[in-house]
Amino acid sequence: MNIPCNWRAAAAAAALGFAAIGPASAHSIAVMADINNYTFVGAAVVVLPSMTSPLFANAAGQRIIARFSSECAVNAAAGNTSAWTDVDIVVLNAVGAVVQTMTPTAGAGDAFCASNGTAGFDGWETNSVTAFGGTGLPAGNYRVQVRARLNGGATGGWFGERSLVIER
Repeated sequence: MNIPCNWRAAAAAAALGFAAIGPASAHSIAVMADINNYTFVGAAVVVLPSMTSPLFANAAGQRIIARFSSECAVNAAAGNTSAWTDVDIVVLNAVGAVVQTMTPTAGAGDAFCASNGTAGFDGWETNSVTAFGGTGLPAGNYRVQVRARLNGGATGGWFGERSLVIER
């Protein structure tokens, strides 16, 4: 057994393994932006204006990446620091039905922004979320859409400058 020879073989195999790793890349599908302020009230889920992508073709099981960013504030009663708004980023089929909620935005537990204890909209902040989907979907035409809802005693939600970038 020749130790130097085995070491060289192991080093060559490791180098070959590293060479097989290529750079990650993404292909932009759509970019949406809106500079207009949008406020909403009530418990219903709302579609954020201008945050629905155009229809795009996607191969079976192909990953979709959505990056949503927005200035945001939450209105709640004075003293309530536990109110929040969350966003769901959903995949719609060609007729507009939800076929998937992108991870990690499913449900109300993912706070996008929260109240700060004063009554009224203040404490604005810009936040973002990156979501993944597409896996398990058949080949077809889809849209991606951002929806929001109020939680924890929030009485109003406010979204300012916002953008949505869809990639694969």
